[in-house]
Amino acid sequence: MKTSPKRHHAVRLTATGTVALAILSSSGCTAEQPRNEPRQRISVSQVNRYTDLDQMQRDSSAVVVADAVDSTTATHDRIPITKTSAKIRKVLAGSVPESTVNVEQLGTDKVDSPDTSRLMKSGETYLLYLSKDSGKEDGEDFVITGGDGIYVLQGHRYVYRGGPPTGPGKSLPTELPADETEKKVTSQQQQ
Repeated sequence: MKTSPKRHHAVRLTATGTVALAILSSSGCTAEQPRNEPRQRISVSQVNRYTDLDQMQRDSSAVVVADAVDSTTATHDRIPITKTSAKIRKVLAGSVPESTVNVEQLGTDKVDSPDTSRLMKSGETYLLYLSKDSGKEDGEDFVITGGDGIYVLQGHRYVYRGGPPTGPGKSLPTELPADETEKKVTSQQQQ
């Protein structure tokens, strides 16, 4: 396998914390990729990872249960993103302007972003902690709070799909009971 020099593009984003990231590109091959097609990877250094669900809820514009409908990919300031349309089932805390919102995540199906949340998949149901996308004018675009506020529904539990822990210490729960979690978020909203 032959590799070429890496290209770095540094960017600072603000969405509940400052994030520095680099897009790395190298030639090579993987099982899923033709030999001469470059593979890109987004590397993110996050200043703050959430370790407390209550704090993440306080920092979010809304907490919702939503179904991922479909996704598109684009670039924003040369950074590859996936925008997933999510149909709201329940608003547990905060508010959203419409019954469908757009959730933007770093990376695409062709550009890996292992330091951030896993991409949403169409047909899956999610518990989402959402923040307004500060770079957008319209009210339908959101990002996942801190890159951590995403859980996928599996049976009667939510399973964590946020970014990996960044060192020793406490991290968010890997699983949450669905009904109990929804009631807790709703009750905290009413306080």
